[in-house]
Amino acid sequence: MAYFPFMVDVKGMKCLVIGGGRIALHKVKILLGFEVGIKVIASEICEELHALSGEYLECVEREFQDTDIEGMDFVVAATNDETLNFHISDLCKARHIPINVVDIKEACSFIFPAMIRNKDLLITISSGGQSPAAVSYVKDKIRSSVPDYYGEMIETLGGFRDYILEQVDSTARRKEIFYRLLEYGDAHNGNIPEELVQQLVEHK
Repeated sequence: MAYFPFMVDVKGMKCLVIGGGRIALHKVKILLGFEVGIKVIASEICEELHALSGEYLECVEREFQDTDIEGMDFVVAATNDETLNFHISDLCKARHIPINVVDIKEACSFIFPAMIRNKDLLITISSGGQSPAAVSYVKDKIRSSVPDYYGEMIETLGGFRDYILEQVDSTARRKEIFYRLLEYGDAHNGNIPEELVQQLVEHK
């Protein structure tokens, strides 16, 4: 069954990652890009994770304790101990804390989709846990069809958003203006001149 794609602002949230190996490293790198406050706990933590320690990441080398999940907004279990992973899942579900258990779909209350990110443009792909290969294939197809300048173009358009909303009352007219600007930007490597924005807004 497909998962509903909630898009959540996780900046400043607290995340616990249990596990200190390659898989934990992969999840941490993803989350750091969204300014999540992460605490990694594992009896052994790889050097790459230690190297990322700083404002958003704390690494603690010790065994996991049940009380570690207290105060966390969400948890990622990425150990190589299946029994421990299921135990962590049960703890979190009992306390209604979102939990992702790597590679064990039935133990998860949320999953990590594949992502294509370019500044604030974020495209996510999921197969509901059915086929990682299919997700990777679709991701490559989408990535090859989305120009590199789209992220910058969307950022530029966002800078004009308030002006357009203030000047244009009609929702349909606003949509038309935004589409016209995107069409122009798409044909000019993402460049959207301010003069064009004013021209479209002033044209009745």
